[in-house]
Amino acid sequence: MLAEERFLEHEASPLAEKSYLTGQTIGAYKLISRVGQGGMGNVWLAERVDGRFERQVAVKFLHFALTSPGAAERFKREGKILGQLAHPHIAELIDAGVTPKGEPCLVLEYVDGTHIDEYCDQHKLAVDARIKLFLDVLGAVAHAHANLIVHRDIKPSNVLVRRDGQVKLLDFGIAKLLAEEGDAASATQLTLEGGAALTPQFAAPEQLTAGVITTATDVYSLGVLLYILLAGQHPVGPGPRSPAELVRAITDIEPPRASSAFAAVDAKATAENRATTPDKLRRQLRGDLDTVMAKALKKNQAERYTSVTTLTDDLRRFLSHQPVSARPDTPAYRAAKFVRRNGTAVALSAVALLAIIAGLTGTLMQARAARQQRDSALRERDRASRITGFMTNMFKVSDPAEARGNTITVREVLDKASSEIGTGLAKDAETQADMMNVMGDVYDDLGLYPRAESLYRRAFEIRSGIVGPNHPDILESKRLLGWVLEEEGHYAEAEKLQRETLEGERRVLGPERRETLASMNDLAADLFKQGRYAEAEKLYREAFDTARRVLGPENRQTLAHMNNLAGDIHQQGRYAEAEKLQRTALDTERRVLGSDNPVTLDTMDNLALTLRQEERYAEAEKLQREAFDTTLRVLGPEHPQTLHAKGTLALILKREGHYAEAEKLFRQELDVERRVLGPDHSQTAETVYNLGCMAALKGNRDEALSLVREAVDHGLIPPYDDQLIEQDTDLNLLHGDPRFGALLAHAKKRAASQKSN
Repeated sequence: MLAEERFLEHEASPLAEKSYLTGQTIGAYKLISRVGQGGMGNVWLAERVDGRFERQVAVKFLHFALTSPGAAERFKREGKILGQLAHPHIAELIDAGVTPKGEPCLVLEYVDGTHIDEYCDQHKLAVDARIKLFLDVLGAVAHAHANLIVHRDIKPSNVLVRRDGQVKLLDFGIAKLLAEEGDAASATQLTLEGGAALTPQFAAPEQLTAGVITTATDVYSLGVLLYILLAGQHPVGPGPRSPAELVRAITDIEPPRASSAFAAVDAKATAENRATTPDKLRRQLRGDLDTVMAKALKKNQAERYTSVTTLTDDLRRFLSHQPVSARPDTPAYRAAKFVRRNGTAVALSAVALLAIIAGLTGTLMQARAARQQRDSALRERDRASRITGFMTNMFKVSDPAEARGNTITVREVLDKASSEIGTGLAKDAETQADMMNVMGDVYDDLGLYPRAESLYRRAFEIRSGIVGPNHPDILESKRLLGWVLEEEGHYAEAEKLQRETLEGERRVLGPERRETLASMNDLAADLFKQGRYAEAEKLYREAFDTARRVLGPENRQTLAHMNNLAGDIHQQGRYAEAEKLQRTALDTERRVLGSDNPVTLDTMDNLALTLRQEERYAEAEKLQREAFDTTLRVLGPEHPQTLHAKGTLALILKREGHYAEAEKLFRQELDVERRVLGPDHSQTAETVYNLGCMAALKGNRDEALSLVREAVDHGLIPPYDDQLIEQDTDLNLLHGDPRFGALLAHAKKRAASQKSN
């Protein structure tokens, strides 16, 4: 320790900052040279000389100009604050004390680094790499906030990057302990004097107007720093400004979008420093990143991100090509929620499956009869007989002689039928292909996408040998195969098939047919999942406008296209526009379809999610409780849509901090899903994952790791399991656990396997 072990409990003496300090020894440290000067004092490079171990450190002394009692108190507070913090991206407080001459000083970790903006430009880091570096800064600030500490002076010179790429956040000299707010008498002088110890260019509006300082103050400064890193200039614009002009710009003038502002000085040089071209940089910044920065830079604290964690979540989701503005509602649900709204999931019971297969078979027979009017009645009777025989054999698994136990499952019936379809209808290739599509539809509704793909692909091959490339049957097979490939995450292959299908249907069927509009929707959904929201929006809007004109504004398919368009707009952060479309759809559906219709209830669910992402939690909860209660009454407690509505309500409650009720709903949902849907269903895996996140939030590492592993093993939205788990802020507690690293490696391996398949 230094000469006085309890330095932080003593008053400070004036600081000597003369050059003769070079070579002097302070405790175990020898001063080498002065390396900087900050808002609180001079900083010296020193080295440990007591022989215990070798280490260079930074020794910080108080300025002569700040030797008032209030300044000394702030200096002591800095030592206390830094002593509370232990984070890999915060400069460590090593020691604290006074020199033999009574000069107060702190011994800090020495960071030999470059200002973060200069480091990024020197290394010509791309936008994604800059964001990843910035996430380390966010982690440090979030740690400080968790200890009730606000930094209040975040700027490039206080964020250094070492040669090895390690970020270090410096200088909590003007940080303010939120806990001290309760002692107004002691806080007032510190606040008033400390308030001036800031950098106006990086100050939040409330700092310049004597407003209340909160964690949102740091969110604003972080927004400024991110703007500089990505756009290459300050949000107030280039060029010198007078103090009055600077204050007015920060407090009154909304900053321009980064996607347009970066070109104000030298667009080419700015883009080159980000390893790209001006056009590409503009496209990268437009949309999600513009929205993120605009939210962080709101003048009103209440309109900014509610915490550094929510800002972190948005940036992580941007990097993983996921929609920004709050974390995903559930893994697979968010991926498909806004793209396939019309149509209710199949009821999963033996009786329901029999009804579905029987109904689809009847439909197939009618359609086949219409297409094959040239066939004789005898041939149709033969075909019907073959289908009847196949259907009868399909359910023979329930006979005691064949069953392995007292009961059978729907999955056993389906698996038996799909494995025998190649031989059971071998004499009628057309009907065989039709039945394969029927079976594929059921597997698709069950979330068993690889089995569905296999059947769709075989049906496509059979039809390709019977009819020409532009026949409606071929176009249907391409559409089905493209859809399931999209659900599996094989977006490039899916997009190719979907574009071919859409082109063929426009040419053969016409641009205004229902089938053409459905294919347009499928292609838009694929682009949506790739994060190509602008392209998807164009298709969604064309499908919606055409359906509204041809089918009418109150047609069910028109309403579905409206919801899809709203979903895409929602993911681009245009929540007000999305909400307007959703409310219009909901009002129409309530009038035309009725309040109890599953489509109406689905739209209520969507609107609740938009309200949730707008942080209107109370309104979202009220709407979703109504949707859940109605769905429960109409569809029953075991219907997939009821289970989904319950999960959505739980997610809203979780965001509000009502953890006990949220966990209760998740567990109720999981109990039914395991029994009704089975452990391999994606919706079951999502609920297991959500419970894993709940366990992590509660600090139950073992339970969290076990549940997340179970979710990965049972179909958690491949191929993105690894990205979701690594970037989910709810799982932050697990990051230091070596078992979490093993889990992440397992998820990465599984994701790679899914992509290769």
